[in-house]
Amino acid sequence: MKTEVHPLSGETYTELGEGKVRVDKAQKYGIFDWEGRHLEGELKHADPHLLQWVGGPEIARRRNGGNGRGEQDARTSTLRAQQSAEAAEAQYAGGTALSGEIDDRYTRYTGDPGRETPDGVRSTGISFPELLEMDQYPERIPETLRMERSQPGGVRKVPTERYFSKRWHDLEVERLWKRVWQMACHVDDIPEIGDYIVYDVAHLSWIVVRTGAHEFKAYNNACLHRGRQLREFDGKQATEFRCPFHGWCWELDGSLREIPSEWDFPEVREDAGQLPEAQVGTWGGFVFINPDPDCEPFEDFLGSLPAHFEKYDYETKYKQMHVAKVVRANWKVNQEAFMEGYHIIATHPQLMIYGGDGANHQYDSFDNWSRAITLAVRTSPHRDIHPPREELSESRNKMADMMRESLREVIGDRVDVYCDAELIDGQYNNLFPNFHPWGSFSRIVYRFRPYGDDPEMSIMEVMYLSPWPEDQPKPPAAPIHWLGPDEHWTEAPEMGGLARVLNQDSYNLPKIQKGLRAKVNPYIYLAAYEEGKIRHFHDLYDAWVASDEG
Repeated sequence: MKTEVHPLSGETYTELGEGKVRVDKAQKYGIFDWEGRHLEGELKHADPHLLQWVGGPEIARRRNGGNGRGEQDARTSTLRAQQSAEAAEAQYAGGTALSGEIDDRYTRYTGDPGRETPDGVRSTGISFPELLEMDQYPERIPETLRMERSQPGGVRKVPTERYFSKRWHDLEVERLWKRVWQMACHVDDIPEIGDYIVYDVAHLSWIVVRTGAHEFKAYNNACLHRGRQLREFDGKQATEFRCPFHGWCWELDGSLREIPSEWDFPEVREDAGQLPEAQVGTWGGFVFINPDPDCEPFEDFLGSLPAHFEKYDYETKYKQMHVAKVVRANWKVNQEAFMEGYHIIATHPQLMIYGGDGANHQYDSFDNWSRAITLAVRTSPHRDIHPPREELSESRNKMADMMRESLREVIGDRVDVYCDAELIDGQYNNLFPNFHPWGSFSRIVYRFRPYGDDPEMSIMEVMYLSPWPEDQPKPPAAPIHWLGPDEHWTEAPEMGGLARVLNQDSYNLPKIQKGLRAKVNPYIYLAAYEEGKIRHFHDLYDAWVASDEG
């Protein structure tokens, strides 16, 4: 039986079974289902997110058949590095889970009044630069971690129409998805020559194929004869791409192999001689494509992002897990829910008990990408909890030392090149338009994209990238596990504890989508600092999609 005390209201939430939760406060009670419907009692309202956490779907029992994932888990479950990954996932909610007694401070809410700084108004909570001053190994701190570059400008309005209008969706297809660099797959998804994956975004479709040891191609997934999809599913060891409809066939390099009854198609060979290609680039173990033949070089588009990852051997990690879920919300609504920590206080209240409330995350913007840094400290600006620096320093030192020794068993003494902050503080980054690789030693990678041509449907993908011992073979990439719109993240047991946190986020998304259509004032507000990453995204979005739309 699970019990949680709400960190703001002081109410006690107790699981009753069968999806029911009892809420108690000041001699009053209420019983609710996990989605928030009142069933009985004097208390008539409860926090739906904590109801879900206490009484909602649990993680499904892990399956060992069919896709080989059970065998892979057996090989990798002993890696101590996963301990650090679990801590990084906890940091998503504003802090690492720390041991210690919970006292009544965790049921008090005062609100974060903010403070003036030379860079503008910020949280009263301790800042990341202040924590860096406590690091046991300051000589190991990379300059990239010391950077601060908040998004300029103040509070911004964004029109709600761009989240549900088919006109805006069509503009995105023409001006964004047909022109921008976008992550298509991991290199280990197609490990052998001839292996390929079908990458779909909106109604566009590409076949991404390995054509050499370090060479990849991306072909338009449509037969040049009558337009039939050349491939519907991912595949292995292809030697050709033959259309199932009439048999037109192209080589692995995209050149025409055969037109059956070619005598009946005079003067067509030259036009059909090569499958249309997208531009291809690789970084961090991922394959990116750009359908625009005149696009900017991939390296220029990435800008400074690789420099911020160069210490972490990102490209050598293996894809431990990959889950994709269809969501009833626009892809921008979907991804913007994962671009800030401002929502933690309301959406993930249970995570405030042992960590922070997200008010003092650091937000930075760099050209085509942005980042947020979470702080592994047990503080809460919204509850006026500011432990002495000596206490914070001691707890961070212990946590970093534990993480360092856990990782040593996997990556050896290379762990000694990392400062404390690189081991215990989280970073969640966003490369425009839809790729979210987390930094340091978190396993998490997100991707968001439209689902077909419905502007109010999208796909969210979650991957884990993990290190492995150098004296062992690299594990194969995990196959994708698809979840439908009515399935919960907890039905993917390979996700571990993150699944229940994502259920809380996903609970909001269809309701946001519906509210955007219903909203009388046809715009939303984005905060000057805490939602600066989203403002950065919309500045880039305007330049790509809305430059002539006023």
